[in-house]
Amino acid sequence: MMAPESPKQSHPRALSAPTTSALREAVVQHLERGSDGDDGLSHAVALLVAEAREHDMRPEELILAFKNLYDALPEPKSAVARAEQAYLRERLVTSCIRVYYQIDGDG
Repeated sequence: MMAPESPKQSHPRALSAPTTSALREAVVQHLERGSDGDDGLSHAVALLVAEAREHDMRPEELILAFKNLYDALPEPKSAVARAEQAYLRERLVTSCIRVYYQIDGDG
Protein backbone atom coordinates (compact mmCIF):
# COMPACT_ATOMS: atom_id res chain seq x y z
CA MET A 1 0.00 0.00 0.00
CA MET A 2 1.41 3.38 -1.00
CA ALA A 3 1.17 6.38 1.28
CA PRO A 4 -0.60 9.44 -0.12
CA GLU A 5 1.68 12.02 -1.62
CA SER A 6 2.58 14.73 0.87
CA PRO A 7 3.17 18.38 -0.07
CA LYS A 8 6.91 17.82 0.42
CA GLN A 9 6.84 15.09 -2.21
CA SER A 10 4.90 17.02 -4.82
CA HIS A 11 6.72 18.68 -7.67
CA PRO A 12 6.33 22.43 -7.95
CA ARG A 13 4.84 23.84 -11.09
CA ALA A 14 7.46 25.15 -13.45
CA LEU A 15 7.90 28.84 -14.08
CA SER A 16 7.87 30.15 -17.64
CA ALA A 17 11.05 30.43 -19.67
CA PRO A 18 10.97 34.27 -19.72
CA THR A 19 10.60 34.44 -15.93
CA THR A 20 13.29 31.83 -15.42
CA SER A 21 15.62 33.69 -17.77
CA ALA A 22 14.96 37.07 -16.12
CA LEU A 23 15.73 35.69 -12.66
CA ARG A 24 18.84 33.87 -13.84
CA GLU A 25 20.17 37.01 -15.57
CA ALA A 26 19.38 39.19 -12.54
CA VAL A 27 21.19 36.84 -10.15
CA VAL A 28 24.24 36.59 -12.40
CA GLN A 29 24.35 40.39 -12.81
CA HIS A 30 24.06 40.89 -9.06
CA LEU A 31 26.84 38.42 -8.35
CA GLU A 32 29.04 40.16 -10.93
CA ARG A 33 28.17 43.77 -10.06
CA GLY A 34 27.15 43.67 -6.41
CA SER A 35 24.48 46.12 -5.32
CA ASP A 36 24.46 47.72 -8.78
CA GLY A 37 22.39 44.70 -9.85
CA ASP A 38 19.69 45.14 -7.19
CA ASP A 39 17.18 46.80 -9.55
CA GLY A 40 17.31 43.75 -11.79
CA LEU A 41 16.72 41.48 -8.81
CA SER A 42 13.69 43.49 -7.69
CA HIS A 43 12.25 43.35 -11.20
CA ALA A 44 12.87 39.60 -11.48
CA VAL A 45 11.23 38.92 -8.10
CA ALA A 46 8.22 41.02 -9.15
CA LEU A 47 7.92 38.95 -12.38
CA LEU A 48 8.25 35.73 -10.42
CA VAL A 49 5.53 36.67 -7.93
CA ALA A 50 3.21 38.02 -10.66
CA GLU A 51 3.48 34.75 -12.54
CA ALA A 52 2.90 32.75 -9.36
CA ARG A 53 -0.27 34.71 -8.65
CA GLU A 54 -1.42 34.39 -12.27
CA HIS A 55 -1.12 30.60 -11.99
CA ASP A 56 -2.66 30.47 -8.50
CA MET A 57 0.52 29.10 -6.98
CA ARG A 58 0.54 28.85 -3.21
CA PRO A 59 3.45 30.64 -1.49
CA GLU A 60 5.18 27.35 -0.72
CA GLU A 61 4.93 26.32 -4.39
CA LEU A 62 6.48 29.65 -5.38
CA ILE A 63 9.38 29.17 -2.96
CA LEU A 64 9.98 25.59 -4.11
CA ALA A 65 9.93 26.64 -7.77
CA PHE A 66 12.27 29.53 -6.98
CA LYS A 67 14.71 27.33 -5.05
CA ASN A 68 14.72 24.73 -7.84
CA LEU A 69 15.44 27.43 -10.38
CA TYR A 70 18.14 29.01 -8.21
CA ASP A 71 19.76 25.65 -7.48
CA ALA A 72 20.12 25.06 -11.23
CA LEU A 73 22.50 28.03 -11.51
CA PRO A 74 26.17 27.17 -11.98
CA GLU A 75 27.94 26.76 -8.66
CA PRO A 76 30.67 29.32 -8.03
CA LYS A 77 34.20 28.01 -7.71
CA SER A 78 35.36 29.88 -4.62
CA ALA A 79 34.03 29.37 -1.10
CA VAL A 80 33.46 33.11 -0.74
CA ALA A 81 31.38 33.23 -3.94
CA ARG A 82 29.39 30.15 -2.83
CA ALA A 83 28.68 31.81 0.52
CA GLU A 84 27.60 35.01 -1.24
CA GLN A 85 25.32 33.06 -3.57
CA ALA A 86 23.76 31.18 -0.63
CA TYR A 87 23.17 34.46 1.22
CA LEU A 88 21.62 35.98 -1.90
CA ARG A 89 19.34 32.95 -2.29
CA GLU A 90 17.97 33.37 1.23
CA ARG A 91 17.61 37.12 0.73
CA LEU A 92 15.63 36.50 -2.45
CA VAL A 93 13.39 33.93 -0.75
CA THR A 94 12.57 36.58 1.87
CA SER A 95 11.96 39.11 -0.90
CA CYS A 96 9.60 36.69 -2.70
CA ILE A 97 7.60 36.23 0.50
CA ARG A 98 7.44 39.97 1.13
CA VAL A 99 6.31 40.73 -2.41
CA TYR A 100 3.83 37.84 -2.44
CA TYR A 101 2.19 39.12 0.72
CA GLN A 102 3.02 42.78 -0.08
CA ILE A 103 4.88 43.22 3.21
CA ASP A 104 6.73 46.51 3.67
CA GLY A 105 10.44 45.97 4.34
CA ASP A 106 10.32 48.47 7.20
CA GLY A 107 7.80 46.67 9.39
